[in-house]
Amino acid sequence: MSIFYFGRNDIRMINSLFRMNLADRFLGSSLGLVWAILSPLLLMSIFVFVFTYVFPGRLPGRAGTLPFIIWLLSGYAPWLGLSEGLSSATTSVVGNAGVVKNIAFKSEILPIVGAMMGVVPLAVGLVVIFLLQLFGGEPINAAVLVLPLIILLQLFFVSGMGLFLSALNVFVRDTAIALPSVLTALLFASPIFYALSSYPAPIQRFLVYNPFYVMAECFRAPILHGTLPPLWMLVYMVVVSTVLFVGGLWWFRRLKSFFDTRL
Repeated sequence: MSIFYFGRNDIRMINSLFRMNLADRFLGSSLGLVWAILSPLLLMSIFVFVFTYVFPGRLPGRAGTLPFIIWLLSGYAPWLGLSEGLSSATTSVVGNAGVVKNIAFKSEILPIVGAMMGVVPLAVGLVVIFLLQLFGGEPINAAVLVLPLIILLQLFFVSGMGLFLSALNVFVRDTAIALPSVLTALLFASPIFYALSSYPAPIQRFLVYNPFYVMAECFRAPILHGTLPPLWMLVYMVVVSTVLFVGGLWWFRRLKSFFDTRL
């Protein structure tokens, strides 16, 4: 049995490469894998400080600093996972040029493994959120059991974009260089740090279909409200993710025969 022409051996290889990449990411550092936890914690701390004390924000309908921090992190943690996964996926082929040129395997596995790297900071962020909820005396609703499915949906979404960008990066190396700036612009242009209601009404009509905002809301619904994400959001993200993944896979497989000449 295969899915998108990926068999059991490919899935085992994805798992092995993910563990190897995670270990190699911090190879040689004194703290090793501890950095996988410290890095997202540091980033989350910076944004919490900025939007709580420097440019204090308020959560519509709820007073207090802690609820705002939980709301902020429940949107930023998925973004952190998305940006980390997309960055790793984009550089996955060029960064493994020797493997791609000398070993016969399905190189489209590499962007998928890169996308999986984003699960680590996302998991760290979710743990922090749950600890804050417990500290604040807020109940953790059973609706959070849907989060593993939401994480898989985000992984599917990021893998699709990563397949496209990783193949493009082989031919246009500026892709990986420009990506952090593009992601930063998208972060502040999306309703992640600000409530959608804070935008002008005409802009809200368009931003409500921003996939980055929709994905954040799919996490916020079970975490903050104890409800399942709105059905239209789930259907919307499934459609967008499927189109991205199928299109990215087609694009990658169409171009990978030319990788040897550009790596």
